[in-house]
Amino acid sequence: MSLAFRPLVVLCLAVGCSSSDPAPPSTPGPSPVTLQFDAVDAEGTPYVCGAKGLHVAGLTDVTPGDLRLYVHEVRLLKGDRAIPVTLDQDKTWQFQNVALLDFEDATAACSYVIFGKSKTPDTNRVLRGVPAEAGPYDGVEFTLGVPVALNHLETADSKSPLNTTGMDHGAADGRQFVRVSFYSDTTGATGDKDHNLLVFRSVCNNVTNGGEIPASADACNKPNRPTIRLAQSGGFDPAKDRIVVDVDAMFRGYTTPGTPGAHADLSDGGRIDCYGPLNAGDLGPQIGAERCGTFYPNVGLDYTTGRPQGTQGVFRVEKSKAR
Repeated sequence: MSLAFRPLVVLCLAVGCSSSDPAPPSTPGPSPVTLQFDAVDAEGTPYVCGAKGLHVAGLTDVTPGDLRLYVHEVRLLKGDRAIPVTLDQDKTWQFQNVALLDFEDATAACSYVIFGKSKTPDTNRVLRGVPAEAGPYDGVEFTLGVPVALNHLETADSKSPLNTTGMDHGAADGRQFVRVSFYSDTTGATGDKDHNLLVFRSVCNNVTNGGEIPASADACNKPNRPTIRLAQSGGFDPAKDRIVVDVDAMFRGYTTPGTPGAHADLSDGGRIDCYGPLNAGDLGPQIGAERCGTFYPNVGLDYTTGRPQGTQGVFRVEKSKAR
């Protein structure tokens, strides 16, 4: 070795030399997200307990009574891919991959208890979790209802929020996926016993009446679990955008008192129970099971099969200020 290279050798021994390339900068991992839900009427007015004069189903004198719904399999969209979100296990509103959204606080007209289904002052309008990949995102996706593996467990043996007694119907019938009610002078539904109520769940008694839990949702006569996909051309920012539940769109197509040539779907007995037999219609027009066919398309379902058909109109994304 010539003397000309000796200083370099000494320097490398002193500070260390490497012929390998420098390590690439680390990529930040996904951050927790909070998805905000808001419920509104046809005018965009918040659907909250104590509000009056809301616009729903062509009515202009609506007072909210209830709004609760289950969702599961929450995902954020990146192009044509759906990125799973692992929900926080908060022991109250979220368990495994299912969450309860509760917009009622048991005040004003929301204090009325219909058919013994209790309410609480607690509310929840958010979903919290960690996506499998970092953003940016192009939208959000979730499935309405409760996963079939959890839906038919006994309420008393279930973890919160699946033990919410105001949303259960026993192990055979499972949970109510959606429960919404309101009051109106126009319809004559003005008090505790007079109400406009929509209750929606799966129809799986073909399996569960024998005490079994269905192997999959497809085993049910009507799974009634629409996947809500809300893709945004301008992107979706969980920190700024909100997911809107349009209560007016839930009741789209239902008739009110004074509709020419039609029985009033929404009246003082305007109960719309969407969980009868496969071709529900045996309860008569005053009960309303056969009128569920009007609700199904609103959430993108076929009434006969309880499977996807058409485009839902109840949920949408709106831009909002940073929270």
